[in-house]
Amino acid sequence: MHASSTLNNCDSCEGCKYNCCINSNNCGATNIFNGLTREELRSIMDNKRQIKFRAGETITKQNTPLTHLICIKSGLAKVVSEGPKGKNLIIDIIKDNNIFTGGGTVIDDTHHFTVAAITDIECCFIETSKIFTFLSVNSTFAIELMKLYNGQHIKMHKTLINLIHKYMPGRVADTLLFLKNEIYDSNPYQFILTKQELADMSGMTKESFIRNLKDFEDSGIINHSRNSIHILKEEDLIEISRNG
Repeated sequence: MHASSTLNNCDSCEGCKYNCCINSNNCGATNIFNGLTREELRSIMDNKRQIKFRAGETITKQNTPLTHLICIKSGLAKVVSEGPKGKNLIIDIIKDNNIFTGGGTVIDDTHHFTVAAITDIECCFIETSKIFTFLSVNSTFAIELMKLYNGQHIKMHKTLINLIHKYMPGRVADTLLFLKNEIYDSNPYQFILTKQELADMSGMTKESFIRNLKDFEDSGIINHSRNSIHILKEEDLIEISRNG
């Protein structure tokens, strides 16, 4: 874990926008901590750590021990499945007000993915030992954690299935639509990912991704500049995604 700033205890929750904070009014849809009592929540709060990472830094490393849940306050991070011979797949992008379990929570206490900062990141690390303390005594919290874990698993499984069964144009279409609808929520959108990262999201080489991107542009489906994508014919792109 490589943090660019000092490690600090969160002493107060007043006005805090973290998912796990008592007074937060902006917890997002993945707040698993609503089911905790105030005393249980305070126990977690007293031990959580606020950390900042610079763009490009590794937050967690695949195959290392899993000791914390990560609550993303602000910024973008990529979830990477590291394969042999340097072949990586980006299987998800984490954004503001999100919680990442690491893949091995409650199972083998191992990070099954690498998480790296795309932009500067502010996040909280919450000890899994504190989480486990409440699983057996608070069924509401246990169910919410199960929902979060299963939801992340289903999403990643769907991503991998699409990468296996779709042809290159379908995978590129999926990537462009995902960025528009789930990350930037705008059209056109400015992206900060490199072409290699976009290729890693699509399960192909950078050269193949650029070639398919140019084919979309030549067909009038998108307009692409250096760091901008404008989807001109979204229905066509959706159809390409649907047909694979």
